[in-house]
Amino acid sequence: APKKYWDLYDRDKISLAGTPYLPKDSPIMAMNSMYELKACYDLEFVRHPSEYHLPEETARQLKHGYYASVSFVDACIGQLMDGLRELGLDKNTIVVFWGDHGWKLGEHGSWCKQTNYSIDTRVPLLIRAPGSGRGSKTDSLTELVDLYPTLCDLAGIEIPESMEGVSLRPLLDLPEQDLKSAAFSQYVRRPKNSPDGKRYMGSSMVTSRYHYVEWYPWDDTTKTAGDLVAVELYDLESDPEENVNIAGQADQADTVRDLAAKLEAGWRAARNRD
Repeated sequence: APKKYWDLYDRDKISLAGTPYLPKDSPIMAMNSMYELKACYDLEFVRHPSEYHLPEETARQLKHGYYASVSFVDACIGQLMDGLRELGLDKNTIVVFWGDHGWKLGEHGSWCKQTNYSIDTRVPLLIRAPGSGRGSKTDSLTELVDLYPTLCDLAGIEIPESMEGVSLRPLLDLPEQDLKSAAFSQYVRRPKNSPDGKRYMGSSMVTSRYHYVEWYPWDDTTKTAGDLVAVELYDLESDPEENVNIAGQADQADTVRDLAAKLEAGWRAARNRD
């Protein structure tokens, strides 16, 4: 980030993550190994968060850089929107701002992305479309596969039947409605980044209340899964930061069974249709 944005922050006043530990009772393959940090010439010493934590000085430096970069991007967005207005293009231009992943800044004792945890799969998503509602926020579940049909809908283009997502256009005017009952993601844990040296596939589903994940051994040659080896369940109402995996608790057996069936039914069954 340019120095102007770096200088906005006092590193000593930047707070560190409030949950610098692995989620309780989570399977070992669920957390990333922070290999992106290890690729930096001065961070080769980084190891898996189950056995290592970054020094506070390094953590503050990384957060300082992240904050500065976010402020720089924010300023760039402002320049873009000002330019559209000055040219009169704001009247017929759809603008969408989003990210392709979230980012850990010490949460769960880890950094970067590469997990199914909500802090990594949740992304910013802002849509500005002429003639649609402005300044509203929605709690409705949305996914990045929704962007293509949304842009088709807003531009008056027929939405292909093959789309896995739905148009988010209705939310721009009525943000309180729900378009789907679940959102899905997957992440494969490669052998070189898994503490036990094995390959796994993690299938994840988020509902309005729960985050449910199933882990299977994964054959990367045949693209097939083995038998279920681990399950994660987080109650997003009582534990929004996903710090305690409650899948193994006896009183959650019915919830696990119901969510497993919903995950197997997949995205088609989760779509709300008229």
